Amino acid sequence: MTRPRHSAGFTLVEMLISLAIIGFMMMIAWGTIIQTTRAKKHYEVVQDRYREVRVALGRLEKDVSMAYLSQNQDSLSPEPRTMFVGESSMSGDSLRFSAFVHQRLYANAKESDQTIVSYYVDSDPDDRSVKNLYRRETRRTAQEKWDALPADTDVLFTGIDKFKLQYWDAKDREWEDEWSTVSADGKPHRVPDRVKITLGFKDERGKDVSFVTQARVHMQEELVFFAN
Repeated sequence: MTRPRHSAGFTLVEMLISLAIIGFMMMIAWGTIIQTTRAKKHYEVVQDRYREVRVALGRLEKDVSMAYLSQNQDSLSPEPRTMFVGESSMSGDSLRFSAFVHQRLYANAKESDQTIVSYYVDSDPDDRSVKNLYRRETRRTAQEKWDALPADTDVLFTGIDKFKLQYWDAKDREWEDEWSTVSADGKPHRVPDRVKITLGFKDERGKDVSFVTQARVHMQEELVFFAN
């Protein structure tokens, strides 16, 4: 007796099973692609944020390391030419000081490398709920009010949550929360040996992140410029 031959093609059930397997594998592959894309974007955001931190702390360290005081100024003037003033605040500390960090951008400009640099925390002009760290640099020094001198202001760090400064007093061997060379009860003729800088912010998950570094002030003695 001759047996009936079966066709070599797939049955409907086999086709449905094959399509289900292929669809399942495509879902897994698509999910992997989405997770990889999200991880890549997250990594890029983290890298950009940490790069911003490194730039901000690097600029702070460089400026503070070049701070100085000079004896070549009128001691009776209420507005000294050089100073080092650090003030503590719950909303964010502030610091202003004279330093050799100014770079002239135009030829024959009546400027030198001497400047007054200030750091402070203030609201973002476009979103008042966001706080930024600002850097202000004057184009010269003078025995005038420091905040009235021509200056350029830049945002150094966006979305800052904490800006804390502490000053190491090598004489008393302790950290100070404030420092002033312009007040009667301050330290009129000396700068701190080191400045501890704490910069904090919230990451994309809302977690507090802080970075701490220290900057050493190289010029500890008051400078004296002799006229020829």
